[in-house]
Amino acid sequence: MVTDYSHVAPSFQHLLGLSDAERLEFLQQPLWIDYPIADKVITYLHTVLNKPRRPRMPNVMLVGESNNGKTTLINRFIETCAQAYVDDAAESVIPVISIELSKADIRQLYVKILESFWAPFNVTAPITKLQHQAEHMIRSCKTRMLIIDEIQALRKGSPGKVRDVMDEIKSLANVLQISVVGVGVPQAVQLLNADAQYASRFEVLTLPQWSLRGDFQSFLKSYERALPLKKVSKLYSPELTQVIHSITGGNTGYVEHLLVSCAKDAIVSGAELIDRRMLEKHQWKRSESGIREVSL
Repeated sequence: MVTDYSHVAPSFQHLLGLSDAERLEFLQQPLWIDYPIADKVITYLHTVLNKPRRPRMPNVMLVGESNNGKTTLINRFIETCAQAYVDDAAESVIPVISIELSKADIRQLYVKILESFWAPFNVTAPITKLQHQAEHMIRSCKTRMLIIDEIQALRKGSPGKVRDVMDEIKSLANVLQISVVGVGVPQAVQLLNADAQYASRFEVLTLPQWSLRGDFQSFLKSYERALPLKKVSKLYSPELTQVIHSITGGNTGYVEHLLVSCAKDAIVSGAELIDRRMLEKHQWKRSESGIREVSL
């Protein structure tokens, strides 16, 4: 019986004493693995968050391919750097709010902001009233940053509507002296091309796909140390690194999906490790559109 679990990080070794069902349940939970680019982005956003208020605050456009870990990264940033709290005056402080829009619509913008505060409001109220309520909540909760996830959705609308919403976002940032962070796929940058004023107000950060370099091997080693498997897989070996990169294209979300699927198989089958055969068994066909086609 294997008793040396040094391949698993100390904070996860207790999982190896759990039942198979409990370990499988653990694999269903979100798992954060630190990696250099993500740490740099989080540090950068934290710096932006703490900038002194001024009429023209710094704004950021964070872009990356679909399923490349952008939303997970943003959630991690909020969790570690921008948790809501109650200050010494017994007032609620919400440093960051994060919303997701589905189209270029000013009403939806303010509705989503108010929903993020769990504030009571009338969705059919005039837009000006929703605007005033949203601005009041941002001021009263001392919010310093508005994150708009899937911001490329604003392109779903006429050029006029897109410009109206972008102007509204710019006005919010100016009036309230808050930073805006747009998060989306690379095509989201086209929103900034609509007006020179938008482009001058945003800095673009790109979250790249993994390349076949040492950083990717380090990421795989860290990921293996968080998996509740009783045997060593050596996912970071040159052979398995190449296989994983070939299957996933270096996409963070695809890497995590592949490794979790294989880890579940390793527990259920009793193999307790991930090898090349298992990785290739769980690979999928990818169309040019990025859709995964899984073989059962």
